[in-house]
Parts: sequence; structure tokens; C-alpha cells
Amino acid sequence: MSVNVSAKALTTLKEIRLLKEISQKRIRQIQQSQTLSADNGSQLVRTYSKAEAQSWLGIPHPNTLSRLITAVQQGDEGKTFQREENGHYRFSIEDLHFFADKLEVPKFTRVESQGVQVFTTANLKGGVGKTTSTVNLATGLAVANNKRYRVGFIDLDPQGTGSIFGCPKLSDNDFTVGELLQGKYELDEGEDEKEFIRSCFMPTHIPNLHYLPGRVSDFFFESYAEQLQLNSSDEHKLDVYRILKDKIIDAVKDDFDIILIDTAPSLNKAFYNAIYAATSVILPLIPEFISFDATLKYLARFEEIYAIAAKAGHPGLDYIRLLVTNFDSAGASTASTVHRTYVQDLKALFGVRVFPYAIRHTKAIPICADYMMTVFDMKPSEYPKSRKQLLNAVENLTDVVSEIESLCLQAWSTTITEDNR
Repeated sequence: MSVNVSAKALTTLKEIRLLKEISQKRIRQIQQSQTLSADNGSQLVRTYSKAEAQSWLGIPHPNTLSRLITAVQQGDEGKTFQREENGHYRFSIEDLHFFADKLEVPKFTRVESQGVQVFTTANLKGGVGKTTSTVNLATGLAVANNKRYRVGFIDLDPQGTGSIFGCPKLSDNDFTVGELLQGKYELDEGEDEKEFIRSCFMPTHIPNLHYLPGRVSDFFFESYAEQLQLNSSDEHKLDVYRILKDKIIDAVKDDFDIILIDTAPSLNKAFYNAIYAATSVILPLIPEFISFDATLKYLARFEEIYAIAAKAGHPGLDYIRLLVTNFDSAGASTASTVHRTYVQDLKALFGVRVFPYAIRHTKAIPICADYMMTVFDMKPSEYPKSRKQLLNAVENLTDVVSEIESLCLQAWSTTITEDNR
């Protein structure tokens, strides 16, 4: 059957094709820039002075670190450390991990009953800083202290923006979360599926941080999930919401202590999978009317959303927390502003369910993002604006990271308490 297409529709198609060509060209330029940044990353990536290394390691006397450096460099390991032109040492995060192991600084180790903590960052309102917050928090959890938590980041947003920060050289040969969810892979003869899934979490320049990336083709998971559910018996209709947990999280649960999942602002099968996989949910929002209103409406429907996960067998969330982002803290702390008013309202309404620290508005986050970095990744001496601006952002994000760490420790402590009853 022939289809008549109007002349105006044909003109529209031509316009869309032009937009497509422009977009594709720009995407290729961005990808080339990502690869170049990854290749030159050692010039920018955060390093630590000797004093910072001593503080991170928790060494009371600087001579302890000096003796270790000398012993290592004079030993049989052949390891050397970066020096600046003035002769001062600059250490990478890998160097800090090396020193920590040498000095037997205790790293966090979960007991069998303490499960991996999975934080899903979710809000159906877009533009609330969800992705930038999640990638910065994931990096912060990995580097903020010497506990060396094993941190995983899962990019469940098919836009794949979060993946840029951990996988700047992502290739067509690398597997994404959507491909794993759909089973779009073939195992080699004798290859174990669990081991294969574990291998898909890509290493970063931070030893204890790994990424499972996402890309646009992951959108096809939705049609795959719809067909899977349509073809399932009534008894297995809800299985479609458990794929992320059963197939991926369970495969890597012994590899990570904390996993953060970034989601798209869409109420779809991928979103429900993220809720089902979660032990806790973080809801970012900006303290302004549109974001505030949208989040309240979302929370008003969250019972219906979570009820589906509960029917699918979810054991219950440890925490639901609201995280204020892009908070404008300018002016005297006693001054009344729109942002302060909304934060006060939030805390009056939801109490301790609101993180005590907001992620403050700062130019440091988008500036670092231009280099495909978080504020924790950027070398202060290479930061193109005021060094204080970057350090203030790091301090602020570290406070939020500490709150998430506290929630994890409380959950793990509760598990031990329940086991001992």
C-alpha cells in the first residue's frame, strides 16, 4: 500500500536529516575530544602532595612515609614516584593505595552477612543534577578516605552521559548494561556467564572504582522487556523487573561494597529494575518551584511505583533520602532567599529524610565536566579558575559522601545486630 507524504512533511524530513548530520558530526568531535582527554589525562588527573598523602593514609609522623618512599625506591620493585620541578613528590591515587597496602592500613571489609549497598538515584523530573551528582558521589566514595570502598557505577540512562566520566574511550566492543540486560552477548566455550558479566565493569584510573557503561542502543531494552513480559505466564510477569538485580547485581555483589545506579527521568522497565535492585533510593532536586513541585508529585505516586517492586519480591529499602542540588548559598546564612526557603520547607516536611548537606551551586562541577572529570579527579594546579573554587566544591561533596558512607555503615551495623539476635 502506497503512503502519500505531503510536501511539508518531506521538507520536515529534510530538516530533521540536516539536524541529524549536524548532531552526528558534533558527537564525533566530542568523542575525539574524549579520547584525547583520556590519552592526556595524566596531565590533569588529581595528584596528592606528600602532606596530603600523609593525611589520607592517617600517618601521624611524616618520617614514616619518607622512610617508606626511600625503601621502595631503593628496593627491588623498581617503583618510582612523580616529582615536580621543585623536587616535591606528587602521588597518584594508585600510589596512595600502594602505600596503604605497604603500611597495612586496614581497608573496609564486609562480613558475609553485610550485603552490597545499592543506591539508585531517581527523579522523574529532568535537569535536577542527577547524573553529575551520581558520578561525583561515586568518585568521592572511592577516594574520600583510606577505607578503599569498592565502588561500582551503573549507567542505566541510555543517554550514556555518566559513562563519559569513567569510560571516555568506550568502544563498540565494550558491553553496556543494556546489552547485558537483553542477553546480547555470546559466551566463549567454557566461559562462565557470571565471570563474563563481572568483566564488563570497566576499570578507571581509580583502582577501586569501576563503571558499567550505557549508550543510546540501551533504549531497546524497553521493547525487549515488553515482549518478555507479554510472552510470560501470569506467574512470571513480574520477572521483568528483577533482571538487573538477578543478572547483574547478584553477579558482582562480592566485587563491590557500594554501587550507584544512575537512571533516566522515565517511568519505564529500566527504571523499575533500578528500584528493584536498590537497597536505598536518593532523590535529587533543585530548591525551586518547578523541581520542588515535580518531586512532590513524584513522591505522591512513589507508593504505586514501589508497590510493583514489592509485588516482585523486593525485601524493602533501607533509606529514601532527598538530596538538594545546585543550592545557591550566596549571601549571609541568615538571609532569606528562594533556595533557603525551599530547603527549610523540605526539612520541615520530610525531616531527617533530607540530606543535612546540600550540593551547593558551583562552577567547578560543570568546568570539571568539560574535561570529562569530577571535582575529585581534577588536579588543583590544572583547574582553569580559582583553586579555592575547586577545593570548596570538593569539601562540599565530601560532606555529602560522608553522609552516604554513614548510611551504609548504619545498614551494615543493623545487619550484624539482627544476625546476633
